[in-house]
Amino acid sequence: MSPSRAYPLNEDEPLPQGIRAVARGRIDHAIDELRGKTDSTPEEAVHEARKDMKKLRALLRLARGELGKETFSRENACFRDAARELAGTRDSDVMLETLGALELPPGVGFDLRKAIEVERRQNGAGERVGAARDAVAILKEARKRVDDWPLQRNSFDALAGGVDRAYRRGRRALKSARREPSVEALHEWRKRVKDLWYHHTLLRALWPPVMAAIGDEAHELSDRLGDDHDLAVLAGWVSENAQAGPDLFEAVERRRAKLQAEAFALGARVYAEKPRAFVGRLGRLWDASEAEVRAP
Repeated sequence: MSPSRAYPLNEDEPLPQGIRAVARGRIDHAIDELRGKTDSTPEEAVHEARKDMKKLRALLRLARGELGKETFSRENACFRDAARELAGTRDSDVMLETLGALELPPGVGFDLRKAIEVERRQNGAGERVGAARDAVAILKEARKRVDDWPLQRNSFDALAGGVDRAYRRGRRALKSARREPSVEALHEWRKRVKDLWYHHTLLRALWPPVMAAIGDEAHELSDRLGDDHDLAVLAGWVSENAQAGPDLFEAVERRRAKLQAEAFALGARVYAEKPRAFVGRLGRLWDASEAEVRAP
């Protein structure tokens, strides 16, 4: 991967330049995936492109204070819409993966797999190609606007507001999910956890071992919440579109209970700091990193 396509910000370049380089890199990578210019299968390409959209939106949230309301809202909606173009082609792929990972008695998942594969064929190659084409068109227009993003400050002040907002939203989402662990509340928490993970990846240069370790824990938390959501989606789809005995739903509930218990335990550690302390710590790391760069 070329330097312009790396996701972490580069401490050796001005922040506005770094943000633009990361944005262009993720856009270019998504376009290459959707145009079949990588080694990914069509299913993998959609998955990779959707991850790029999430990374782009996390980048926007990090730099939200610098971008301003108008630019942030426009670009966030743009990358959200590009991801939505690809959503339908991804859902059946995820359900098949989720079903395959469940511990079920022999033969229980066979008919369900066939039903999901029918759904997958209905969202087949033709729709996948059309969705990819529409998403690429959106991304190409977005790339043209990156140079016009109103980025000025080359300091942590440009990011502090975004860091604070994202972390506070994550803590609030954790509390909401604890009070009522609904599918919607857990999914909302997962989105905020992804922001935390991606922000630690973007700011990894501040102190690589520490930022990578915390980012890895946020990644683990995101994976547990993601698996939980996939199980809920599978159970909901089966309830509406197929027939299944209690074995499937009991297996789903057992697995979801385990995932949620692990997620809440991990989340308590990941979000242990108060927001002001969290932002202050990253600000001090930024200052220390800047001093190291300037040192002879």
